[in-house]
Amino acid sequence: MTYALLFTGFSLSIARADERLFTYTYEADVLPKGGMEFEQWITHRHGKDDGTFSRWDLREELEYGLTPKLTTALYLNTTSTYSSNVKNHENRNRFEFDGISSEWKYQLLNPNEKPVGLLLYGEGRYSGTEAELEEKIVLQHNFGSKWTLALNGTVEQEWKFEDDSTQFEGAIELSGGLAYKINTHWSVGLEGRNHRVLADFQRQTADAWFMGPAIHYGRSAWWATLTVMPQITGHPETTSGLELDEHERIEARLIVGLNF
Repeated sequence: MTYALLFTGFSLSIARADERLFTYTYEADVLPKGGMEFEQWITHRHGKDDGTFSRWDLREELEYGLTPKLTTALYLNTTSTYSSNVKNHENRNRFEFDGISSEWKYQLLNPNEKPVGLLLYGEGRYSGTEAELEEKIVLQHNFGSKWTLALNGTVEQEWKFEDDSTQFEGAIELSGGLAYKINTHWSVGLEGRNHRVLADFQRQTADAWFMGPAIHYGRSAWWATLTVMPQITGHPETTSGLELDEHERIEARLIVGLNF
């Protein structure tokens, strides 16, 4: 009986090894070797300086544990954008394919065994008209069994291929989250991020700060996490202290994961 209970507890911890307490900030956990997970991402961006703007980003992810420390994943990306009478943005009502992404995560330090968890993250995306690279450093510290702190530093490079020219744009993002485990299933937390747009990686053209609550629910076979983050300040200001040309008034993201 004792061995059966220990095995059940071990199986549940393995099945939920890579569930997300946040949706913009990564933690330093990875899937176990041979573990597989499907994730559905839904991201909504809403609100510009004027007019009507709404964008939905959908990502379907299949993730697999190659080794106890290395995880890889493939994404299918699609986008739906509605824009009407928005300054510096064309009017559109379009659903479009946004490319395929390949993700790689390598855990250098396990946050459940060391004082600080450390993970290296790399992702590439290609759509035919765009290519993007993203590199990330992930830090995590667990305060006992109740509190989790995660911090990320991210660098992004994007190339847009138009006619005979190529446009390059970069970005730097700092994000972090603090979550409290209420019980076996529920966690609540606070998540924030600062996103900076760089022209040719030489000149900053815009930056914005976002912050809001994160709610997580998890079971042995599936989990779901929701973050809602309004913009609290941005530069250059377009209205009410916000930057609403490159960024939006509010962002929300829901991720649902299924373990196999």
